[in-house]
Amino acid sequence: MKNTNLIIGEVNTYKTTGVMFHEVLNSIKKGENLFILDNKDEYFGTFKSVLDENHYNTLVFNLSNAYQSNSFNPLWLPYKYYKSGNKDKAIELIKEIGLEIFKTDNHNRDTFWENSSADYFIALVLTLFKEGKEEEINLGSIQIMINKYDNMIKYFNTLDVLDPIYIAGSSTAYAPRDTRESIFSVMKMELNEFCVREMLLNNLLGNDIDLSNIKEKTAIFIIGNTKVNRLGNILIDELVHVLMDKKMQFTFFLDGLCDIPVLLELNKLLDKKMKLFATVRSLEELQDKYDKYIKNKFENCVKSINVASKDNLINIATSSKYPESKVNKGVYFNIEEL
Repeated sequence: MKNTNLIIGEVNTYKTTGVMFHEVLNSIKKGENLFILDNKDEYFGTFKSVLDENHYNTLVFNLSNAYQSNSFNPLWLPYKYYKSGNKDKAIELIKEIGLEIFKTDNHNRDTFWENSSADYFIALVLTLFKEGKEEEINLGSIQIMINKYDNMIKYFNTLDVLDPIYIAGSSTAYAPRDTRESIFSVMKMELNEFCVREMLLNNLLGNDIDLSNIKEKTAIFIIGNTKVNRLGNILIDELVHVLMDKKMQFTFFLDGLCDIPVLLELNKLLDKKMKLFATVRSLEELQDKYDKYIKNKFENCVKSINVASKDNLINIATSSKYPESKVNKGVYFNIEEL
């Protein structure tokens, strides 16, 4: 296997137990940092005890069962960049978060609404970073701010036209009412998927998975959920940025790459030849999701049936206990106080 590997195979061609599991085991033996997309909840139970034996710090962002998950605050990493003075990097990350939340995989859809939502999201997050307290930095604050348009427009009226907040948000803030309300509707609808789930929102308030302080011998799992997989995408995107900055290495196992929304940082993973194993059911599925040239970016494309050994399969185990979610206090920004 090379650095970037695509394993292609229909169901029951041993992509997971005959190929991916062996590569995970090899990575653990080498002491590599691991990121595992565990959409079918097969990897954690199989490898948790092995990771413990090898003294790994194992973290789980469980989108399938929020009561058994570590916490992850998507806004924390850009906030750290913002407070350290690297505001351009913070804005880059905020933009990606906005696009992950509001974009659609429908290639025929008008992108005006999602791009406008992402831009206004940037303005709200930058306002929160500038005016809010550290404990108020979370997506719940953003949801509240969307509903406080009258207060936000007063705030915009105090800004210089070259202020990044004004530049990002003014086209929506001063748009005709029908246009503005349609953009807000898109934002509320997408954010509601996270905020209406009480325990999931709780997990977005804490920061057990602190990407700004990642250590060696770390294994991060995402247990998928089709309704909120965009949060997992955000974690992957942010991890890629951290690895680029810190010159750290992770091995990525993206089992079921086409089962998650289009991953913004996939091209960067492939272009930088970060160590990656991804599975898809067919090449056509991958090209429909991304583009017809994406296959050429993988250094190694193989059919699972040709490389998996039926006599050497690793059995799936589900006995390991997931972490119990901690209760995090919800503290939210009040724009009315400004």
